[in-house]
Amino acid sequence: MLFTDLGLSQELVHGLSHAGLNTALPIQVQAIPLLLDRQSAMLISRTGSGKTLAYLLPVLAKLDPAKPLVQAVVLAPTHELAMQIYRVAANVVQQSGLDMRVQALIGGVASKRQLEGLKKKPQLIVGSAGRIVHFLELKKLKLAQMDWLVFDETDRLLVEDKLKNIQRIAQAKSALTTCVFVSATKDPRTTRIAQELAPDLRLVEVDEEQINPAIRHTYLICEQRDKIDLVRKIVRGLQSARTLVFVHRGSTAQDMVPKLTYHGLHVADLHGAHDKLARQKALEVFRRGQSQILVASDIAARGLDIDGVELVINFDAPSQSRDYLHRAGRTGRGEAPGLVITLVTKAEERLMQRYAHDLDIVVQPVVLIRGRLEQDATRDTTG
Repeated sequence: MLFTDLGLSQELVHGLSHAGLNTALPIQVQAIPLLLDRQSAMLISRTGSGKTLAYLLPVLAKLDPAKPLVQAVVLAPTHELAMQIYRVAANVVQQSGLDMRVQALIGGVASKRQLEGLKKKPQLIVGSAGRIVHFLELKKLKLAQMDWLVFDETDRLLVEDKLKNIQRIAQAKSALTTCVFVSATKDPRTTRIAQELAPDLRLVEVDEEQINPAIRHTYLICEQRDKIDLVRKIVRGLQSARTLVFVHRGSTAQDMVPKLTYHGLHVADLHGAHDKLARQKALEVFRRGQSQILVASDIAARGLDIDGVELVINFDAPSQSRDYLHRAGRTGRGEAPGLVITLVTKAEERLMQRYAHDLDIVVQPVVLIRGRLEQDATRDTTG
């Protein structure tokens, strides 16, 4: 279905078209009309399925540029995710020519600069609960006219150590406030808390276990000691501009990064980033194309939405199919093609059967010959 068929304004549709977006994804088709009707909802769909635009577009469509006050708040569990959402929202506003302001409020950044931004009367706030509560307590931020309250990554946001701040923000909502809860997974505890905050909640669920069929799944048998060199050969041979490499341990990243760098590859290490600034720098250089490879763990990469990832390499094979699902979802965003290569020892090969069975996918054994992936004729395709 096209965005023109979903009831969005001409400005938004034009802005999306300018960015090359004309066809809505399944979660967007289901969520946008519902949210345009101001119905509170929980959106559940796999990573990379388009959930961010599924709620941002109706929120932006309903904001009133003539009102110089905060009308919508989007909460995120991490500073990185908050900035990611902010960039998407700001880009849509710019591309669509909308006369409204978007402000990011996150910790770890000078509050004076953010205060200057609040003085410009933004209609949309995107940020972390702690920093938003900070400005509420200082009486520098008012949410009395908040029409929208969005909780992104609810399973990480509605947790014990964050609930106090969440509840403080939720106190500002009225009976007319539309609440939106967004997640890649369905969790009973999270759903219960969401229903307490929005009793009229509607569930919008797109099969989150479904992997984009345009993603090719492969695995390569090797010795553990050869994996780093294989990563180098794969990236060079396939000429991948953006590769995401998943590891289990920080020691692996510490060993891998200098070796790949020595061979002339530009590598950003998200797993080994020990503070927020280092993480932000690693993400930024990867997004800008200044590094070809981003090394990450499942936890470090969770919730990140990075466009243009052509290749995912599982340096360490995930033990659970759900983790494989989330990793694979980093490539082939939307419905674009993607490639996943899992490096496994002979003892780990059984995991390929598990992925194929649990996720209903075909996993193809391959070998690397002169920089090209070719079918491993000595092994059967799994799935």
